[in-house]
This record gives sequence, C-alpha cells and structure tokens, in this order.
Amino acid sequence: MKDGIRIRGFARVQLIDKKTKKIVGDSGWGRNAVTNYGLNNAFAGAAIGQAASAQIVGAQLATQTAAINATLVSLIGTENAYKTVSPSTVATGTARVTCSFDGSDNSAAITIGAVGVYSNTNVATNLIAGKTFTTSQFATNQQLNLSYEWRLA
Repeated sequence: MKDGIRIRGFARVQLIDKKTKKIVGDSGWGRNAVTNYGLNNAFAGAAIGQAASAQIVGAQLATQTAAINATLVSLIGTENAYKTVSPSTVATGTARVTCSFDGSDNSAAITIGAVGVYSNTNVATNLIAGKTFTTSQFATNQQLNLSYEWRLA
C-alpha cells in the first residue's frame, strides 16, 4: 500500500534553429528543484485556497550554473524578459506548463544554464521551481522551447 502523494518535477529545454526547424540542443527531461516558496504557496497553499497561494504564470532563463536550492527566491544572472506560460493537464496527475523564447529578442548570443518558473511575471522574487543544465549558447537565430511538468503519484 502506498502512503501519501509525492510531487516530482521535471523540466526540458530544446533549442530550435528557426530556419531549418531542427532541434540543435536538447537537455532531455531532468528533475527540477522546488523552492520553499513553491512548496508552501504553489503546492500546499494552493490545495487549500490559502490567501498567499500562488500559481505558475511565467518563466525566465538565467546564466546560473549552481544547483537550485530551496531558499532561492530568484535565479542568478537572469536573462531575457519573463514569458507567460501556457498551462495544461497532460495525464492523470500530471500538470505541464510550456513557453517559447525567441533568440532575436537578444542583441547577441547569450549563455544560459538555468530555467525557472515564477508566480509573478513582473518581478523575480517568487521562484517556484528551477532547473540547471549544461550551459548552452542561445543564438539570435534560435528559438528556445521550455516544458515543465509536475507529476503527482
């Protein structure tokens, strides 16, 4: 018999060449780290309608390479503007958010090493979860597709 529900989070980043539409970089699905803010407000608090509960509404890229820890409130070395995410339920107990970043929003290629999702698209103080990966160059002729999943089991 299973006891309780576990939340497992995963993130995937794909770099796409805008001209050929081919994938030129793929982080694969990797575990993410949920922050204390995320656990308290997006998961536990949201389930009971707590006044300070939060929903994931935006995502951001960063240069950060250090592992995400539970006390972070924002990513280190943020790049690009926040992007609003599109939410969906893709299977029983699995929630997903997705968004895309356009490399032409950058004046030159940027180095990225982390992605994060937030409950606020205006300020970087409400980091719910984040994921670091091997750094990549995000060029102006590329698009970056982000997928984030939480699987409850």
